[in-house]
Amino acid sequence: KRQAEALQNEECELLASFPEALEARREAPQSIQKISRRKGRQRRNKFKERTELAKRLREKAGVLEREAQVLSELAEKGGGATGSTGSGRMGGFCALFPLGACPFEDGKCPRGAHGEPPVPDEDKLLVWTSRAKQRLLQQKWQDAGGQGQLVGAWQVQNPRLELLLRATESDFGATLGAGSDVIDGWHGTAEANVLSIAQHGFDPKRRCGQADLEKLHPGRVYGAGEYFAKDPQVSVTYARDGAFMFLCKLVLGKADVDHTWVSHTKYYVLKQRDCRIQALPLFLVQFLPSQGSLASRLQALRTCDAAQPSALAVRQPGALRPCEARRDAGMAAAATRHLWLGWLSPALRSQDDDAVAEDVAAFLQGHRPAQVVPERNGARVGAFVLLERPIGKQEFRELQRRPYQGRYRISVDDQQPGNPRSQGCVCPRLTGPSRYCRGWNLRGHRTWQWVCSFAHPPERRPTHGATYRLEPLTTGSAKYDDIAMELSRSAPFISADGHCGTPRIVAVYRVDNPLLASAYEERRGFLHDKQGFAMEKELWHGTNCKAIPELLTHGLQPPSDTCPSDACPVSGRKGLCTTLCGAGCAHCREAHCWGRCHMYGLGVYMADLAQKSHRYVREPARPSASVLGRSSTRQVYSMLRCRVALGNPFLIEGNLLKADGMHDFCWCQDPSEMLESCSEQFNLAKGHDAFYVRGLSGAQKSDKTAFYTFTPAALRSESSGGLLA
Repeated sequence: KRQAEALQNEECELLASFPEALEARREAPQSIQKISRRKGRQRRNKFKERTELAKRLREKAGVLEREAQVLSELAEKGGGATGSTGSGRMGGFCALFPLGACPFEDGKCPRGAHGEPPVPDEDKLLVWTSRAKQRLLQQKWQDAGGQGQLVGAWQVQNPRLELLLRATESDFGATLGAGSDVIDGWHGTAEANVLSIAQHGFDPKRRCGQADLEKLHPGRVYGAGEYFAKDPQVSVTYARDGAFMFLCKLVLGKADVDHTWVSHTKYYVLKQRDCRIQALPLFLVQFLPSQGSLASRLQALRTCDAAQPSALAVRQPGALRPCEARRDAGMAAAATRHLWLGWLSPALRSQDDDAVAEDVAAFLQGHRPAQVVPERNGARVGAFVLLERPIGKQEFRELQRRPYQGRYRISVDDQQPGNPRSQGCVCPRLTGPSRYCRGWNLRGHRTWQWVCSFAHPPERRPTHGATYRLEPLTTGSAKYDDIAMELSRSAPFISADGHCGTPRIVAVYRVDNPLLASAYEERRGFLHDKQGFAMEKELWHGTNCKAIPELLTHGLQPPSDTCPSDACPVSGRKGLCTTLCGAGCAHCREAHCWGRCHMYGLGVYMADLAQKSHRYVREPARPSASVLGRSSTRQVYSMLRCRVALGNPFLIEGNLLKADGMHDFCWCQDPSEMLESCSEQFNLAKGHDAFYVRGLSGAQKSDKTAFYTFTPAALRSESSGGLLA
């Protein structure tokens, strides 16, 4: 704040000096006037730069004020050292403390304790990955240039290194005035170093990367630091006849100060100044068969994990336990059509939805259900019920008195329309871990959509008042090269009208939105605490170019079930199929016409190939001369490159049984009814945070992968690349 006030005072002085300069220029000779005009331009440019810097500082000050207010409220509620799952919390420790950025005293910080988590034991470092993660790693291996199939993959779980990396990322963000670029890199090493790196990271006090590189390639050293490759085949050389390498998350910082990008050899050299942790080992992959001691140890770990109950069964409450005792719930509304029954007979777990519907109808004698939506949660089966006619409190109490026999528990859906407990009340989900409610932009035009009747005021959105700034990336920089390579590997692009061509990047911008980044970090921390890990991936998202400013401000939100009205100031006249507004918009009221869209429901769709996302880009813009360097009549298309917190992803295998899955199956049905040969069958929304599909039909190539995420706060816009078609 003090720095911003000082800059404002300097702005006032500059403004006050302008009239004097203009008066002197009018009275001076022509030669002096040229000098005066040049100095005036310099002053104006300086004034503009200072104004922009002051604006960024004021925005950051506002974010810190709001964050401090939230933390103070948590402290007053007795949050203590571990009372928050916010963005700075990692395993009960404050991620801001290692670099001295935390304003709270030790023992009073709601984020967590001040200090570092202990170094984990070797036996707890590596965990065998699920099949879905192995597919993602295999795909990333091949996309980056790796050859052959991966033999195995293990996830590195080291809370200490993750906390130190987040502290470095926060420090770089404060130093640069914007978020630091984050990128993936491969690191090959001898098998004897694998456990040490997984336990202590790339500690410069323990080993010196460039010394080893000098022995292998004399004269090709690019300075002190730790070396990472963009191509895994390069890292194979440094595995020293071994079979293992690390996939790492790299925080780059400032170019030529915190890292060096060697473009012709595709090396990332991290300086790790002041003992900062800039590299976090995420996965250990085995790319060749091995008979060494490390391979035997990891194979034993894999066998041990396979003998344990599945992680999904452990995470889901009650999955390995019998049904709970009955617990009735009161009915506050005068009448309702919405009921929830659970948990039903365990025998229904292996039966289809028709059997569940028959079982529910047998219980609800005298009250015919219009629709029964089963809810599967591990070993438990419940059901949402929509009755043909409303029932009153007396009939509801009569249902509660019916024989239970340990099979049924009945209650009213809290989100039902007209519930007096929700009238005028703010939705409790807005203060939950995700600070988001799916019902904020759903009106319930379909019977299977269970809308939220609580209030969703715009000022309670986590991105209310957010602003963003676009910072152009330097051509040839490490991040620019990474985005350009990801774009070019999916060329040529084929548009909807059959036109084929290779795109040319005219500009790449980094998106700086502090509030959106804070919401993303909070969600990532929640997923980490929930799942024990936080898997991230950068994906493409194509959309209507006129909607991009809204997405960069509030993030990617699942679309509504309402079509936009031309009179709406936010969503009207933009060529959108669904509105960007909430359910409280007075203009957007008509139901969305589905047509051929939203195959897997109303969610956020992304792709790992830019070619697939390109097909959804519409409404191009006319570029300015500053973008192309010249005036042009050609049009510029834009796509988003986003960092996505996948949480626990789920892979769907099989082909669609229906030509059009125009429904939100998170609410209405099991994926086994949509797909044939589905490897696992359960409610995805309960056990997983996102899922992805490969090869939806014979016309789709197997490498075209579509991603779908349930929670919008798990998305953060990294960069927007302008594509010249």
